[in-house]
Amino acid sequence: MANPEHLAKLKQGVKAWNTWREENPNTRPHLAGADLSEANLNGAFLVAANLEAASLGRANLGRAILWRANLEKVTLWRANLEEADLLEANLHGADLIRANLKRTGFLGANLEGASLAGANLERADLWRANLMKANLYRANLEKATLWRVNLQESNLSEANLKGAVLWKAKLLGAFHLSVSQLSLAKTIYGAELEEDLKTQIGKNYPHLLEGPKR
Repeated sequence: MANPEHLAKLKQGVKAWNTWREENPNTRPHLAGADLSEANLNGAFLVAANLEAASLGRANLGRAILWRANLEKVTLWRANLEEADLLEANLHGADLIRANLKRTGFLGANLEGASLAGANLERADLWRANLMKANLYRANLEKATLWRVNLQESNLSEANLKGAVLWKAKLLGAFHLSVSQLSLAKTIYGAELEEDLKTQIGKNYPHLLEGPKR
């Protein structure tokens, strides 16, 4: 349950909120279950905030700082998180359907079981992120950094991987992943792939499996 004082402060606007955070650096915001649908939180400092099961549909979180925030089971349907930073954030089971995640940082974030169907992840940084069992149906991952990302048992049906960096990505058990999708990637060097996919890639697109040239 959200702390009424914390929620009231956030509703005063980002400027007032960020000032309060600077003055109370040791206070962890408790906003679990809060209804923040369509809220303008552009640039909000939400480090370590507890937003579990909060409603943030269509909210604007562009350039927000959400390092290590708890966003488990949060609703971010059609929300804008462009250039937000979610370093090591917990988004387990989150609803990010059709969200704008362009150039968003997810370094080390947990997105296990999250729904990202139709989400725009163009140029997003998912270095070492956990996307196991995530739904990425028709997600746009063009030029995304997926270095060492865990995509095991994820749904990649019709996902756009054009120019994506899948260096040492874990793709075993990924559903609906095709050779045609992987052929558009920038590299899949060192990736863990099903043997049949790896064989076909090696035969038709061997450059994708090559390491960096020295």
